[in-house]
Amino acid sequence: MSVCAIQRRLRQLSLLVPVLFGVSVADVSGQEATAEKVLFDGKTLDGWDGDPRFWRVEDGAIVGETTADNKAEQNTFLIYRGGEFGNFDMSFEYQVKGFNSGVQYRSEEIGEWSIGGYQCDFEDRWHSTDSGKVDKFSGMFFDEKGRMFMGQRGDAVVVRTNSENGKKPLIEKIGTVGDPVQLEKAIHRDGWNRCRVIANDFQFVHIINDRVMSIGIDEDTEHRKSSGLIAFQLHSGPPMQIRIRNLKVRELAND
Repeated sequence: MSVCAIQRRLRQLSLLVPVLFGVSVADVSGQEATAEKVLFDGKTLDGWDGDPRFWRVEDGAIVGETTADNKAEQNTFLIYRGGEFGNFDMSFEYQVKGFNSGVQYRSEEIGEWSIGGYQCDFEDRWHSTDSGKVDKFSGMFFDEKGRMFMGQRGDAVVVRTNSENGKKPLIEKIGTVGDPVQLEKAIHRDGWNRCRVIANDFQFVHIINDRVMSIGIDEDTEHRKSSGLIAFQLHSGPPMQIRIRNLKVRELAND
């Protein structure tokens, strides 16, 4: 391993150690932050771009909604047009009813209101707990329209390049941040949740209601992204609604 690679891994471990051992998540970014930037003014969609059939502002929140009569034929996104972000600490509150959603970051536009890239998922409960199945999606480490499922809720993973199939990276689970069933208890299925996403170099932490849900280290140099767009997803399929409020970002200093 080269000196640069060793230094990079030490920086990664400086983030992982406090999180994996249960220290407060109040400051796990490990970087100096700039002043907080508000991305949603609570009144309008100024600075945002999405299909007007699905997005509006209501009661101080961004509302995205599909219905039986107003369906999304494919996943559709509300995109922030105020600039791209690389290293950052982002937080917002969300509610979701009916299906699956998520926040995109370091992402790219691949069609009209269509986005691909890193995603912190959040969704309504899909399975009854009586069935023995527990959803592991909220908080997972995902790559929309790319490498897809990289780390489920509870996982700490390293993602590496697969030279034989770029969309199926080599994933090593290096630890756990908790049992998915227990982490589920931190999610307010019928109320507001606070989501926090920290992107620091190529290490990522997803937090919901002050509980770390997943950690990803992306060493897939062929497909990882150092900066990109922020967006919110409405999933195609069953009718659903999401609400987003109090969306803020602090950009982190580069090394």
